[in-house]
Amino acid sequence: MPPGRDPAASAAAGRLNAVGLRCKAAGRYAEGRACYERALALLGGPAGPDRDAIATIYHNLGGIEHAVGTYAGAEALARRGLELRQSIPGARPRDLAADLIALAAILDGLRRDEEAEAVYLEGIRMLRRTAPRDRLELAVACNVLGVLYVRQGRFAKGEALLEHAAELKRRVLGPEHPGLAVTLNNLAVARRRRGDLEAAAALYRTVLHILQRSLEPTHPTFRACRANAARGGLDLTPPGP
Repeated sequence: MPPGRDPAASAAAGRLNAVGLRCKAAGRYAEGRACYERALALLGGPAGPDRDAIATIYHNLGGIEHAVGTYAGAEALARRGLELRQSIPGARPRDLAADLIALAAILDGLRRDEEAEAVYLEGIRMLRRTAPRDRLELAVACNVLGVLYVRQGRFAKGEALLEHAAELKRRVLGPEHPGLAVTLNNLAVARRRRGDLEAAAALYRTVLHILQRSLEPTHPTFRACRANAARGGLDLTPPGP
C-alpha cells in the first residue's frame, strides 16, 4: 500500500471510477466526468499517494473529453496520466499500453497522424508482449489504428487491422456485443470508401442488428453507426431467401 493511502477513500474512489466507466459506456458523459472528479478528490488530488489509481482517473477523464470532442483538454489529461504511470516502478505493461493507446487516439482526433501512428504502434508492441488476457485491449488498439490508416487511404493495412480487431472481439466479447459492432462499422466504412458497396451494406446490416439488440436508439454509438450506414445510398434491405 502506498504510504499515506487511506483504504476507505481508495475503496470509495474505486467505486466511483466503476460508476464513471458505466456512465461513459451509456453515453452519460457529464455524470461520468463528475464521478471521476470526485474519485480524484478522494485520492488526494494530483499529488495523492496512490499514483497508479490517480493515473487511471486521469486516463478515464481524458476518455470523457475525447468522447465529447474536447481533444486539447483530453491530450493534457492523457499525458498527465501517462507520465504518472511511467513514474511508478514496476508499472504494469498493460496499463502503460492502455495509456499510450488512449493518447494516440486523442492525437488521431487532433489529426496529428504521424505522432498518433507512432504512439499506437508503441502501445500495440507492448500489448503483443503481454498475456493473452489482454486481447481485448489489443483489439481496441488495432481498431483505432486501422481507422487512421483507412482515413489516409491505406486500405490494405487498415482493413487487415480492422479484421484482426473484429476477430479478437468476437472471441472475447461474443458475436453480438456493441464493441464488436463498432469495429464492424469501421470496417464497413473502409469497404464503402474503397468502393465495395455490397460488402459494406452487409456489414452495416450486421452492425444495426447488433446495436438494435444491445443499445438504446439515442445512444451516441448507435446514432453514429446509423448515420454512417445512411451515407452512400447503400441498400440495407436484407437479401431474400
